[in-house]
This record gives sequence, C-alpha cells and structure tokens, in this order.
Amino acid sequence: MIQRIYIIIFSLLFFFSFSQKKRKKTVDLLDDYHSHQHGEVNKDFKPIPLQKRINRFPFNKAAKIKIISYNLDFSGKNNYVPPPPTPKTKSDSSDLKEYYESFKKSPEPVELRELIEKEYHEGIKESKTLTITEISELTAILYDTCNKYYIDFTSKSGCFFPRNAILFYDENDKVFAYFEICFECSEIESSPKGMLEPIETCEFLYPYLEKFFKNKGLTTDYLQKKQHEK
Repeated sequence: MIQRIYIIIFSLLFFFSFSQKKRKKTVDLLDDYHSHQHGEVNKDFKPIPLQKRINRFPFNKAAKIKIISYNLDFSGKNNYVPPPPTPKTKSDSSDLKEYYESFKKSPEPVELRELIEKEYHEGIKESKTLTITEISELTAILYDTCNKYYIDFTSKSGCFFPRNAILFYDENDKVFAYFEICFECSEIESSPKGMLEPIETCEFLYPYLEKFFKNKGLTTDYLQKKQHEK
C-alpha cells in the first residue's frame, strides 16, 4: 500500500515538473519573437515544402494559372483635373472644348470582375500562362516571403488601383478565383476573400512579387508615366 502511494506521488511530481518546463518553453519562445524588431530577418525561417504550398486553395483547384496586366493607360482613381474657368474669350471657349474632348479620348479604368466575365477578356493588355516551375516560384513568393521576417503589423494605404492580377482557371477555362494587385500602393485583394492570411500580405511581399511579374515580361505601372521618365 505504501509503495503504491509513493508511486502515485512520484508520478504527480514528474507530471507537474514536466508541465512547468513545457509552459516555460512556450513563454520563452513568445518572448524571443517579440524581442526582434519589425522587418528583422528570421534566422530560423524554413521554407514551406512545395507540395504543401500547391495544396492550398486556389492552387489546388486550378487547371491553368495566368498573370495579367490591365489599366496601364489609366493613371489612377484620383487623377481628377478640374475644368477651366467659365469662358470669357474665344480662347477660353477653345480650352473648355478641348477639356471635354479629352474625356472622349481618355481610357476608362477596367474592373477586373467585369473584365473576366467577358468572353474574350477584352481589356487585358498583357498576359502569360505559367509553367509548373513558374507556379512553384509564385507560391514560394506568396507563402514564404513574409515568413522570412519578423512581422509585428501589416497596413493598407487605401489607394487601391490594381494593374496586375493572378487568374485561376477551372477545367472549363473559367476564372474561379483571382488575386488583384496594386504595386503602387503595396496592396493585394482576392476573390474569394481570405485566400491569404493578413501576415502573408506584409510590405516585404510586393518587391518580390513585382519582380516576378516584370521577369515574365509584364508591365506593372502606368505606361505614360514611363514615357515621361524617358
């Protein structure tokens, strides 16, 4: 009987000691994470295996994946130019007429949702169908990039005007999901929503993703802006 009591007491002490060590280890890990500055390189980073990356939606349901550019001829949502003052001379009238004529020539921005509903996707300026190797590269950028750094916060600028997108096609060649990206304001949105965790949309994602688009021959900014810079 006494021997049994000793065994029970010893077991309880061992369990209590093990629980304390485990709890202490968890706290230490949290303290270690928060001891690093935002954006500091995570030396313990380990890439997510390819199989796990492509098993995430929407990659796991896609028969084809394209990257595209659009809205390249439109400077943005906030590019409002007020009309000239009420004409007092013939020259003023000419300026006012020229102002309103310019609206007829100016391109209108394209909503991606409406664009992909069109049979021939009119409005897409550039596109590329990705190979298996390129899909692997893309998933590594989307799912690994922000894990390379210690991230304390993510933010949005509120100027969202996308010019690029990643389209996911089903077996019937219909787009069932997409990411649309604004590199000018470092923001990404998806349909359906929630395809990326908030932590995966950190500011370090966009330089890698933009480089990916440019390396595949796609434009990522306003065309006339590039012409003015030449």
